[in-house]
Amino acid sequence: MTAVNPARLRHQTQSLMGQFTSPVEFRQALRTLFSLYANYSLRFGETAPMRPLIPMYHLPHPVMRQIKLDLGFYISENPHAALALADELWEDSYYEVKHTALFIIGAMPVENPQLILDRIMRWLSPDLDQVLKSDLFMVGTRNLQDSFPQAWESWVFSLLSDTDPAINSLGIQALAAGAKSPGFHNLPAIFRLASPFIRDPHRAFIQDLENLMIALAKISPQETGYYLRQTLATSISPETPWLIKNCLASFPKDIQADLISALQKE
Repeated sequence: MTAVNPARLRHQTQSLMGQFTSPVEFRQALRTLFSLYANYSLRFGETAPMRPLIPMYHLPHPVMRQIKLDLGFYISENPHAALALADELWEDSYYEVKHTALFIIGAMPVENPQLILDRIMRWLSPDLDQVLKSDLFMVGTRNLQDSFPQAWESWVFSLLSDTDPAINSLGIQALAAGAKSPGFHNLPAIFRLASPFIRDPHRAFIQDLENLMIALAKISPQETGYYLRQTLATSISPETPWLIKNCLASFPKDIQADLISALQKE
């Protein structure tokens, strides 16, 4: 692994950007750059708890940071070339290259949200690596959530309305990621979309629902506590109280007490 020299890295990434309008050449140059800084000897115990199961370069943080900084200008200047580049990078087998594709579509200054949605729907599947799923929801849909919130909501609704529980699970994961987005403030939309699944939880995605409720409890405990008490009053599923009990520890003590009281009444 080559040590990171900031001046040298900036020169290397600027050279890389010279291939911006040539997707195949850019991908090859990007892989060459990543290989230069790769830490192939990194062991499992040295990584974060959640790591991709696909091949990784294990890059130093400054490398990805500099590439993203440089890409931002080129994406805004030539969004059509950026889309072609994202399509090419997504075909790669390495995590960091695919992540770069997601960064590109998440930074796209497009007027037509369908250009982003087409790729998100094509790239997302239940068997996609879990870390890439999280990146797709948090990074790839960033501009969609900020600039086209109704399109984002319609997309999530299409996932939740699917007849396949595995696709529903993706929709619930997308809700959790959307709630965590810094620019997202429409909690009523999250509650509305999640309500059918909270009132009648399916075993196939009970963990996803729990993760969603924990995320909402951290973002807005007061509103989420009220929402869960209202849901508990209208639900007839035995899974709903069980779900709420599993999320209690994420709430402040006073809201925990209110929810416990509501559970005891039910």
